[in-house]
Order: sequence, then C-alpha cells, then structure tokens
Amino acid sequence: MPKRRTKAKNTTDASNSTPRKRTRRSTRLNTDNGETDEAKALEKDNHPSTKPSDNGSPLEASAPSTPPPPHNGNDGHSDSDSDDHMDWEHIDMSAAPTTAADMEEEEGVEDEQPVTYQDVEVVFEAPRAVLKKSKWEQAYERNMREWLNHSHVVLLVAHFAIRNRWCSSSEVQAASLSCVPEHIQHQCRQHEESESKFAGAIKALLGWWKSYFKLTGIGPVTRAYDEFDFLNSQNINWESDHQPIQQELEKRDMLDGESITSSVDLLKKLVDQSGCRDTSAELFVAVIRSLGFDARLVCSLQPVPYRIPTTNKRPSSSSSSKTSQSNEPSEDDGDDHDASAPKRKPKFPLRAPRPRLEPGQDLDEQLKATKGKSPTVWAEVYNPHHGRWICVDPIRSIYDQPKAMHPSSGDKQNFLSCVLAFDQGNHGKCVDVTRRYALSIAKARRLRERELTKREKEAGMRSWWDGFYHRIRHDNNNNNDDDERYAREQEEMERMESKEPMPTSISAFNNHPLYALERHLKKFEVLHPREPVLGRIRNEMIYPRSCVKPVHTAETWMKHGRVIRDGEQPVKRVNARAVTTEKKRAQELAKQEGHVLQVACYGEWQTENYTPPPVIDGVVPRNSYGRVDLFTSSMLPKGAAHIPIQGIGKIARRLGIDFAEAVVDFEFVRHRSVPVTNGIVIAKENKDILLEAWDEYEQTESNKAIEKHEKQVYDRWRKLILGVLIKARLERDYSNHHHPISEPNASSTTTTTTTSGYESFLRDRHRDEESSSHAVAGGGFVVEESAAGGGFLPEDEEDDL
Repeated sequence: MPKRRTKAKNTTDASNSTPRKRTRRSTRLNTDNGETDEAKALEKDNHPSTKPSDNGSPLEASAPSTPPPPHNGNDGHSDSDSDDHMDWEHIDMSAAPTTAADMEEEEGVEDEQPVTYQDVEVVFEAPRAVLKKSKWEQAYERNMREWLNHSHVVLLVAHFAIRNRWCSSSEVQAASLSCVPEHIQHQCRQHEESESKFAGAIKALLGWWKSYFKLTGIGPVTRAYDEFDFLNSQNINWESDHQPIQQELEKRDMLDGESITSSVDLLKKLVDQSGCRDTSAELFVAVIRSLGFDARLVCSLQPVPYRIPTTNKRPSSSSSSKTSQSNEPSEDDGDDHDASAPKRKPKFPLRAPRPRLEPGQDLDEQLKATKGKSPTVWAEVYNPHHGRWICVDPIRSIYDQPKAMHPSSGDKQNFLSCVLAFDQGNHGKCVDVTRRYALSIAKARRLRERELTKREKEAGMRSWWDGFYHRIRHDNNNNNDDDERYAREQEEMERMESKEPMPTSISAFNNHPLYALERHLKKFEVLHPREPVLGRIRNEMIYPRSCVKPVHTAETWMKHGRVIRDGEQPVKRVNARAVTTEKKRAQELAKQEGHVLQVACYGEWQTENYTPPPVIDGVVPRNSYGRVDLFTSSMLPKGAAHIPIQGIGKIARRLGIDFAEAVVDFEFVRHRSVPVTNGIVIAKENKDILLEAWDEYEQTESNKAIEKHEKQVYDRWRKLILGVLIKARLERDYSNHHHPISEPNASSTTTTTTTSGYESFLRDRHRDEESSSHAVAGGGFVVEESAAGGGFLPEDEEDDL
C-alpha cells in the first residue's frame, strides 16, 4: 500500500524549516505511467522551478493538486501557520495499487477527503453579431436591384438595336455578299421556288458559315448582383473614372463579348473571319439579309438578376438531394474559387461530368466547353411557304428547333427570361418572342420581373416591362402585310403556350398561368369548382388555373359594390389582420379566451350587386354615420347626383338643399380607419341650381381674392416709397458730412475751412430754407412770397376777407 500524505507532527522541525511558498495541492494520485507523464507535463507547465523539501527530496507537485485536511483547531496553530508549516512525504508512484481491492480502498479513502479541482478556463470566440436589416433597408436594396436590372435591360436593348441597324446597312451587306461563294448564292436565289429549296439554301449557308467564321470568345453571360459589389465599396466617379472601371472589370475577367464601336469594326471582324459567339450570329444575319432573305436578329437578354442568388445552406439529405438542384440565379465562383471545397457528387457516377468554366481555364478550353451550349444571339428567317418564322442557330448549325435555344438547367451563366427579335431596317420593329423559345413561360416571367403585389394590382399599377415594351415595339407603320404577319405570329405563340407541357416538379406549379395546386393557394384564394382534375403529382390533384377564384370579406365586397346574399355560408375563414386599435383589442380578447380571431370570406358567386335606397322627396338616404357609401358608380342612389367638388356642401346648406358627403374610400391614420370623402350627393333636380350658385360663389370669391391681392400690392408699394422718402430726409437732415467753405476773393487763393458739425448743420439748414423759397413745392403749386409759414394768413389779410 502506498503511504498516505499526512501532516507533519514534529512542530519543532517545521518551525525551524525555512518558509516555503504556498502552492495548490491535489488529492488525486496518478496510478499509471500514462497519468504520470501527464502529471509531469502539467507540473512543468504550472511550476517551472521546484524547491527542495526539508528532508532533501524534491517537492512532489502532480498535475491535480490536493488541499490540506481541514483544520480542527486542536493542535494550537492558526490556519496560516498550519498551511505554511507542513511537511509532505515523498511517494513512490511505482508502488501504485494494482489490485481492484486496493484501488477500491484507495478510492474510498480519497472520497472521504474534500476534493477541490483545479479551475479550467475555456475561452470561446464569440461569433460576430449580425444585425438584422431593417424593413426600410431591405426595401431600399430591393429597389436598387430592380433599378439595376431595369437599367441593364434598357442598355442591352439599345445595344442590340444598334447592332441590328449595322447589319441592315448597305456597306455591311455589300461586304457580306462578297464573302459568300458563288454556288451558295445561286442556291439561295432559288429559295422562293419551294419549301425544300428554301430549307436547303439555309442549311447550305449554315454549313459554309461554320467553316468560314472562327469563334474566339464566349460572348455575353449573366452576372450575379453580388459580383458588382466592388463598385459600391469603392469611391468611383462615374464621369471621370471610366477607364479605371474598365480596367477593374478586365482584371476581374468580367468584360463579356467584344468592344465594337462602329460598323467599320464589325466589318473588320467579317474580314478577319473571327469573333465571339454574338458577333458571329450578328454577321450571319447581315449575310443572310444580303442574299434576299427576310431575317431577324434574335437576342436573349442577359441582365443582372433582380433577385439575390440562392445558396443552399442546409445539408442535403437523402430525400432532398435528388431534387436539390435549382434553376434560380446562383453566385458564380469568380476569382475566389476554393480548390479544397468539396465537389458536387455526380448524379450519374458512370457518366463523365460536363465541363464547367473556371476562371483559370484557357480560352480554347472555354470555347470547347461551351461549344454545344445554347447561344444568346441567333437568327430568324421568314418562311413565305408556311407563313411563319424559322429559328436558325449559326453557332451549332440548328434549323427550325426553337426549344433547343433554351439553356440547360445546369448552365448558370445563361437564363432565358426575355427574348427579343429585331426586324430588318434602320427602325426595325422589336417583337417579344419569349413564348416561342421558353420551356416554361411562367418561369421565364418570374426571372424577368417580380410579380406585382395585391395592393399594386388594386391600385392599377402596370408592370415595368409592359410599359417599356409598349414603347419599343414600334407599331407606327401602316403596312397591312406586317400587321397580318404579326397577328399570325401572336396566334402561333398563344397556341404554343396553351400546349406547354405540364410541369414535372411541385415548385413549378407555383403561380403557373395554366395549372394550380391547392397547396399554392394564397390567403384569399379558393378552388371553385373543384373540377376538372387534370392529373396528379405526388398524390396531389392538379387543377386548371381558371378554377382558382378570389374571396373577400363582406366589408371588402362592399367596397366592390357587392353584398353577400342571404343564407350564404363562408367558403373560407382566415386569421384577422389587426391594423386598427379596435381590431387589435378584439384580437387580444380572443387570445385571452383561447382562440384565434378569424374573419369569414365569401366568393363572388355568393354576392350580388348592392342596390341603395332611392331618393324620396329630395331627401338623400344615408348610412348610420350620416354619409353615402359611393365606392363604385353603381352604388349611387336612384334619383341622386354626385358632385365631386370639395367645399360645395356649404353652398347647399345656405340654399337649404339636402345633401350627404360621399365616402369613396378608407385610409388608415394613427391606427384608425378614416373615411375619404369626395364631394356630396344631392337630389338630381337640385343639381343645376347648386352648380349655378357654386359658379356665382366662385366668381365672387375670385373677385375678392383679386381685390385683396391688389390692396396688398398697393400697401407694399406705399410702404416701400415711404421708406425711401424717410431715409432720404434723414440722410439730408441728420447726416454728419463735412462741407468745404470758400471765400469769394478772386485775387486771393481759395481757402477751405472746416467748421464744426453743429455750425455745418445750421448753415445747411439756412441754405435749404433760402433755396426752398424759390423752389416749387410738392403738388405742383408755386409758393407765394406773401404766404406765411404754418399755413395761417396774416392778420391784415384776414381783415380784408
């Protein structure tokens, strides 16, 4: 058995020993070699220098230290003395207990002693607090993304409109025609004879162009919004720092396409027989137009997305990994690509993965990787034999395959959201042909622009793209053939949209223009009727979009001029939206009672038009608040007239005409619902009388306003003139200027004497009085010499009168 550590009983030896520094002591013993090594390591860290004990042996300080037994107060020493004057025996660690009984006995003995563990301080680096952005900051950033997207769309449309104009110029077409071999020209002259010769000429031209023009670049691609953050972080002057911005974009490899500033530069690309993908398609349009074809320049706009790129932060599970791939805009790897990041597991392990563009790849490798990808610029040729436009891809030599222009789901640099076609001519018509090439028109519209909110729709707001497209489509020409061609094209695209295949994923049904699922219904939407059922997806029934009907509360239907029929039951109940103070109090009371405050919703098929009571004997019917509800024109009472003039009620009150204010809407002010009035409602027979009185009142008020204005003008002029006169008199009478005095002596020199200010004042006043006797007085009358000052006649003259 190893010796236990005991307190030294020889107090004399303890008192004679040199005092030692108090250290923390452990109660636990290391029982194996591994623990002994750890104890030595900790001893070396905690106590680099070890003092020898009284008996000459080194002081043992194991890693966990043991405190002395509690002082019972019987040995006559204080706590400080007992701590300082204690001796410890050296323990041989090799004699540790080896049997289970010894270990249990040792543990039992140790458990009797109070155990004190050494303090361990663990420091964790607190994560940086990410402050949540306020509602206004989020709205501002959302608006910034939308403005950037709209600005980029406008610039791209202008860019392709200029390129289309260059392709229609006579110089470019003449040079393009000279490059085409003679046998292809001869074949193209026969394209109007038959359908087969038309298709053969186009395919022959595609084969020749593929071998003639060499690709040297990938062309424009989609850039995420986050890639342009460096423009916001730097203080860049957009007017003077154009070159530094271009250099920064070149450094980040963000300049897509080629810089072509004129049609001459475009011709140089044709002569050099090389260029990027979009330049190749534009020159092909110029070549095919020079051969007599009616061709369009078609471009798939690649603006900066208005949405933040989506990132999947959750770990993919076995169920979600199969459908985790999303077509939403995502962040490009850019220059911060991490080679050590885990690679995506291939969907098909035995299939070679598709090549992906990396910033470090050479241009040739990038061209090989993108050779089979969908382009962003191509051509359309009008087929007179079938009366429709044919899709032509000069990059991949594809003829009449419009759906092949849609990019693959894995291509994160090409999104088909808006496809425009530019007709031939300097001011060619711009046509939206997105429906012809999109696999899902609903998805294309979501990528193009956000959907308007319910409040924006109710306010009659129009989407930005609809307004912009209305201005650029150029419907000013009066060509009947073009109008018929445009009408046939629109009918064709509508048929293609109606024949669009049903989506294969649940997320694609959300806001789909043709199909709907019950899970995607909004708060105020229901399915009515619940037939026909077009199919099922994951045991969910698919309904046509026409079955989705809006529902509203009784108050909302009243604003639409409709009321609920008697005996109708609500088709849906939704949680009440507490905006006013009254609604909030009702919501709190319902919460205290243990239920949620809900409101009943009804469909339009459960309502009827509101019929107000008529006007009887000139008395206008009113509601409980003394007003007339006039949210729509159909709510006007029979025999009544609405006069939307503010302030005309006081004239009706003077004439004794019965009237009531017209409530046209409600607005929320300080958590209260306040009615919005617009004019009054009176009996129809009193309308003319009231309007005549109003005109007379307006004329009178106008005259009063003119007179008041003239009086104010005259008062201001009087005040101004009086101020000038008073200032002039004060300067003349009380100024302190010094005037020179000259003596009239011709023989002597003129001497100037300076008098005091008081003498000068008296002299000037006397001079003014003398000169005033010969001056003309104000008013145009000459002052007579006999007239005395003060305006009174002399006494002798009064006697004569």
